[in-house]
Amino acid sequence: MAQHKVFATAVIAGGLILAAAPRLFGQVVEPPTTVIGNPPSFGQSAAEAPDQEVITIRGEAMMVWPIEDLRRRGYDLPDVPREENAFWTYLEAINAFEDPPKEVREAFDHAFSKGWPTGYDDKLKAHLLDRANQKALSLARQASGMKAFQPCYFGDPSGSVISVLLPSMSPYRHLCKLLVADGRRLEEQGAYDKALANYVAAMRIGHHVESGFTLIEGLVGIACWAVGDKAVCEMALRRDLRPEQLREVHETLTELFPLRPSAIRGVENERLFGLSIVDEVVTRPTKLPQNMAACSTVGGGVVNKGETGWDRLEARLGRLILPDRTIKRYMEGYYDQLAELARKPVYDRSWRQFDEEAAVMSIPRWTVLPRLLLPSLSRACTIGERCRMQSLATRLAVALRLYATEHKGKPPASLAELHDMIPPGDLIDPFSGSQFVYKRDGTNWMFYSFSENEADDGGKMEDNPWKFDYVVRVPPPDVEPLELVDGE
Repeated sequence: MAQHKVFATAVIAGGLILAAAPRLFGQVVEPPTTVIGNPPSFGQSAAEAPDQEVITIRGEAMMVWPIEDLRRRGYDLPDVPREENAFWTYLEAINAFEDPPKEVREAFDHAFSKGWPTGYDDKLKAHLLDRANQKALSLARQASGMKAFQPCYFGDPSGSVISVLLPSMSPYRHLCKLLVADGRRLEEQGAYDKALANYVAAMRIGHHVESGFTLIEGLVGIACWAVGDKAVCEMALRRDLRPEQLREVHETLTELFPLRPSAIRGVENERLFGLSIVDEVVTRPTKLPQNMAACSTVGGGVVNKGETGWDRLEARLGRLILPDRTIKRYMEGYYDQLAELARKPVYDRSWRQFDEEAAVMSIPRWTVLPRLLLPSLSRACTIGERCRMQSLATRLAVALRLYATEHKGKPPASLAELHDMIPPGDLIDPFSGSQFVYKRDGTNWMFYSFSENEADDGGKMEDNPWKFDYVVRVPPPDVEPLELVDGE
């Protein structure tokens, strides 16, 4: 019997490797451009199948995965009235913006990542002030201020949940870049309050996106938040903001801090993702590769014509042959360890003691599915802690600037003097377990995090702020000038 289990599991896993390749190896799958009927949910009869709404995202017609089907699969997704759901306002913004033309691309990238590209700004200004882009910016700010957000997911529910498509992830990131680039333009005009509104909108978009049920949404949410957060920090360091303006920034950041995205939700949802795939494999071992491959093909999906007696027999045999409860037990043990780690700061040594690869390889070889499906999540947890550290650093930078403006330009002798603005616990570097390292010299000051190498490099800086120390200082480094390639 054991040999039959090994053979059956290996055969199914072999088919899964090809079908699941887009998810396992991070490849981007082109969304379907045509709609084939209203396919029923996986294992659901055609008579019970919900209708699939079709919406357009950046010119592509997409079939909406029915939320009722995702709930049946175990995902806790709320009911949000459409008029209260920020997703639909974001969708308008996503469909409104114009992509930067070739001659503007480098200036646009420089504007959102480093600073306003003085000397190359005429075409960039025209692009940002384009009616379509200003409409997108207004809609993005409006949506970011809404409380409720429930995204749509896309694909063919007659297939595997692995094939869920997320075509809005890249547009969300572009909206945040557009907000920051336009914020830099506003800074140049001295409209710091309006610039701050743009940066805060980008951070709130990150909060919304992270609330989805997939890990990739968590990571995109972190990226969106980080773009806006970094812009706030740099504005506070580079601009001569008045005390009341700095106080407004500080109060805004304090209010936003609890909303910052992390990897915790994504890690927890990966458990549900993995376990639901086990159920799909066990109950439909012959249909899963076909459905998954079809959902990954341009042109639509496979329509399941309803459950038959053969389907029921297949599900019964699958559960008899495949040890699904044992497989789930091994997978749940792995997810339990990662969920516990995700709630701990990086400096907790158990992060270094947990070897993901060894944990997966310790699972018996005959349980092929866990070895195939269990993802590496420690990196996602580190990126989540990076976001928390950057958010703490931005609040600290604003507090230091505010303190100095209220004390004739003199920074505090120690971070403890900021206790009225920053709680002691928020002065702890997530990568060291101790206070951020702080130094001052006259009116100049600096502080830094140990960053991802968890070592004190004495405030050593590089273009990659995660390689050595993550440093914040006054005066800040000069903005690198834009030099267009080939004189474009």
